[in-house]
Amino acid sequence: MRTSLVPFFFVGTFALLSACSGTKSAQQTMAEDRAYMYKEAYSAYIAAENKYLNLLFNIERMPEEEELWIMKRDQMRELEQLRDIMLQTRGELDESIQDWEKYLSELQKEVAKMNAPSKARFRNQDDLRTSPGELLPGEFAKDSIRKVQSRMRR
Repeated sequence: MRTSLVPFFFVGTFALLSACSGTKSAQQTMAEDRAYMYKEAYSAYIAAENKYLNLLFNIERMPEEEELWIMKRDQMRELEQLRDIMLQTRGELDESIQDWEKYLSELQKEVAKMNAPSKARFRNQDDLRTSPGELLPGEFAKDSIRKVQSRMRR
């Protein structure tokens, strides 16, 4: 019975780890949403531009059709609106990417702080000094004992 529970334990652990690793930061989600919005605005602009070019081709073939000229004017307005929307979404995308980059750099700084060597790992006792002339605890007694011993030898 014990061996039959082991695979379930590993599967459960794997599922938990994969669920935890799949979480995204708010900045990443925002950047992905803005990228999706920009792609949609860009594809709508390209479709409207193709429609406008097709309309221009039809006007070349039939310039006397008044309806085509009205459609051209309307299509031109739509293109301008879509261009403005596309530029706005591009600006929002750039801002969200910058926010995401700031978030990632802050995470890197935090990780670097956590992985930085602590002051407890000094190899030399002189590394504990904060200034060159500072005496460490217990040094005064050692120095005074040495001075007394050196005077006694003379």
